[in-house]
Amino acid sequence: MEAEQNLRNASAEIGVAKANFFPRIGLTTVYGRVRTDLSSLANGSSAIGALASSVSGPILTGGQLTNRRRAAISAFDQAKNQYAHKALGAFREVSDALIASQKLAALEDQQNREVAALTESVAIANRRYLGGLASYYEVLEAQQLLYSAELAQSKTSRARRLAIVELYKALGGGWNVDNTRWIQGH
Repeated sequence: MEAEQNLRNASAEIGVAKANFFPRIGLTTVYGRVRTDLSSLANGSSAIGALASSVSGPILTGGQLTNRRRAAISAFDQAKNQYAHKALGAFREVSDALIASQKLAALEDQQNREVAALTESVAIANRRYLGGLASYYEVLEAQQLLYSAELAQSKTSRARRLAIVELYKALGGGWNVDNTRWIQGH
């Protein structure tokens, strides 16, 4: 939004620089009275002198107006490039967060299936041990595999949720909590 506002301001400055090329005709005073109509400007020599000086003012500036217009155009081009850069960065952030969220969701689904299979494996190893068909080592090995899978699943779930938070952040947030509320735990 800041880059967009800077672009608008730079565009307005070009308009101001172009307007400076035109003469300014405004209210003039002749003999202590305000003259509002342009036909009355031609009646007195002082009014004509005032008109002539305001018309010739923008013409004899030694290139200052042209340089101001060029500077305004350059500032606009710079603001336009900054706006494009910020917009592309914002699109990249949203895209990265979406892709990360999707990939982590797919990985989490795969890990959920793995944890379910290993949970069944632990149950089978326990039944075999209780039936006297296997040693307790088989139960411990199945539990070790299950716990590693559950830890990986937990890490993936956390990463997926953080990716969703990054997506919300990249899309503009939508929440407004100040730091004091976080510190106080409210």
